[in-house]
Amino acid sequence: MGYNIFEDRPQLVRAVILYLNMNFGNLKPKTHLKIPKSVFYVNSDNEILMEYDTHHNILWNHKIRIWLKIESLFPIHREEFNLIMKQWWKDSYNMKHLREFSTCHSEFRWIRLRFLS
Repeated sequence: MGYNIFEDRPQLVRAVILYLNMNFGNLKPKTHLKIPKSVFYVNSDNEILMEYDTHHNILWNHKIRIWLKIESLFPIHREEFNLIMKQWWKDSYNMKHLREFSTCHSEFRWIRLRFLS
């Protein structure tokens, strides 16, 4: 990680949350018949960026598009990112029951999914 322009952790957390709001604050929920226990959150191009497992209350994010991008922009470790992301998700998408957040989900199964609308 490069030069740290953030004076303290609360400033860093605010910057990460601002970035998340600007880039991922308007994702649309979609469902798929092949995976009925998940809700997929897609961008305006219908690209899946997050998957919420409604059965286990776990959220996965797109490792390349979200985690690696955040890691390259901010001096933050994965554990801290997971805590920030979990809180942001609960606040932004009203997911009070979210139990776990993971960056380790493989996007490969998402490639096969196509949404009609």
